[in-house]
Amino acid sequence: MKRIVMLAMIANASAAMAQAEPVQGSAEAAATPSAAPTAIVFSEKGANGMSDLPMGVHRIPDSNVVVSGYQGGGGIGLLFGVVGTLVQSSINTQTGTGKVRDVEEDLRFDVRARAIDMVNAAVAGDQFRTAFTLAPQPGGSTMTVTPYVVLTFVKKTDDVRPYIVLKTKVATGTDSGKTIKYFCCEGKALPLATLTENNGARLTEILTSELDTAVNVMLLDRSQPYPRNDDAKLDTNGLLPFVGKPMKWRGFDLGSYKDFRLIEFRGGLFVFSGVNIVEPEGLEITPVVKK
Repeated sequence: MKRIVMLAMIANASAAMAQAEPVQGSAEAAATPSAAPTAIVFSEKGANGMSDLPMGVHRIPDSNVVVSGYQGGGGIGLLFGVVGTLVQSSINTQTGTGKVRDVEEDLRFDVRARAIDMVNAAVAGDQFRTAFTLAPQPGGSTMTVTPYVVLTFVKKTDDVRPYIVLKTKVATGTDSGKTIKYFCCEGKALPLATLTENNGARLTEILTSELDTAVNVMLLDRSQPYPRNDDAKLDTNGLLPFVGKPMKWRGFDLGSYKDFRLIEFRGGLFVFSGVNIVEPEGLEITPVVKK
């Protein structure tokens, strides 16, 4: 419970309240936009430290890669209010820095540049050509995409689960739109040494595959949204982005993409809220039966 409260403190509550549900539909069908195509632009700002990240993460300098999962002492920080929490956050950040100090260069991944290339290729294809454009149109909608990487340590180990995150927001005219994040993690946690050997070759391979999956799910959902059914509740148990220990959380079933389950965790108070793209065996998943 302390971990949940800790994660809640650092999120932007107002952003959470703005999360509205998209129009019902099937994202597996071909994109059929009702108006002009949505322009896609990529933010250069990276993850927002106040709304996207928990306290105590370590940022790889000059990159969009953050390290998490090792944080501790959240309960102690809460006892001392905001100041106490910030002190604990500083301690946690130093811990994260120590874990990766000698391998930071091997953890770099230019997720923004690679995401731009993948989106450009996808939009040039038949499936998304009429739904999206790369050139903003006067009076049209614009989707801002903020890509970043979360390397999550499994507690009391040197094993790491790499996550790709795509934060999206579609704005039309004076309507600033709502935020939807897409999280993707493929494969089991691997030792940090395995991910960083050969100049981070294994890490690059994993993140490239995850990014491809996340880009396709993002474009499908943002062109013709997956159905959002308030009754399609799921109980999950396992490792989530940023969190180093398995935890139980309730989500909503959005269906599937290839072999992946799509589970939406709602409520922007939590930094893992959004569409989680879960491979088979990635989480324990149990449908919630209505009583």
